[in-house]
Amino acid sequence: MTETTRVGTLRAVSRRFVASVCAVAGATIAVAACGASQAIDPVSRAAAVTLSTPGYRMSAVMSVSSPTAPVTASMTGQIDTAADRGTMTMNEVVGGRPVKAAMVFSKLNFYMRSAAIPGASKLTGGKPWIYVDMGQALGAMGVGSLPGTTDPSQFLDYMSAVGATPTRVASVSIHGVKTTEYRAVIDLDRYAKKGYASAKTVSTLESALGSHTLPIEAWIDGQNRVRRIHMAFPECVDGNKVRFNMTMGIYDFGSQPQGQIPTASQVYNLTPVLAAEYGKVKLSCKSAS
Repeated sequence: MTETTRVGTLRAVSRRFVASVCAVAGATIAVAACGASQAIDPVSRAAAVTLSTPGYRMSAVMSVSSPTAPVTASMTGQIDTAADRGTMTMNEVVGGRPVKAAMVFSKLNFYMRSAAIPGASKLTGGKPWIYVDMGQALGAMGVGSLPGTTDPSQFLDYMSAVGATPTRVASVSIHGVKTTEYRAVIDLDRYAKKGYASAKTVSTLESALGSHTLPIEAWIDGQNRVRRIHMAFPECVDGNKVRFNMTMGIYDFGSQPQGQIPTASQVYNLTPVLAAEYGKVKLSCKSAS
């Protein structure tokens, strides 16, 4: 295999990896490559309570409609909130092809089994894990300060920046647990002011969304813990309109196993290739028709 062919193949692998990160993260920027009152509103309060727990298990379904690379996925995972670390098992369909992957993350350090991507293990010299520093990779798009991109807990961070009083919708039972459903709007400018991300990062995010807000639905139990989150919104990537849709359930609150982080000798660093791919992405709705 010539170096030119190898680099080209690695770029193809990186695009698959981007889709995998999409599915795991559900975060808006990953998809792209993939309160107002004095009192604390119930949604922001529930986000804070949930993030203060030792950990939880989660399951989610997600889709990204795209004219070039549509993605559908389901995933389950265990999150250690104190360590900002966890494990995931993901099943997705990218461009009509199924992918199943076991993943481990620690903050912005992301590891995926290379066997999940056909042919990747040969390109990585037989190393069983692919590694990406998502902070560095996302920095190529100007959003390196976006926290928790590989961790669904990011959505709980978003919920802490609700910009107006949420609307109570109904009482709903989820797997036998009584919850209250709320609809709320996340103020992204407020998200930046609260220190979750830099002003530059939020500006880039708003450019992709064509909006300063994000809609969210949250189901909250009697102990003020989030049991379910739903988000759906459009965004613009390289002049194309895509739509992100995700429903995530949260359950089994308590201490969770962190998962074993691979050693340096076990991983192939895909960060430079992925950063080069991210660097080509233009996030803006201004030119979208």
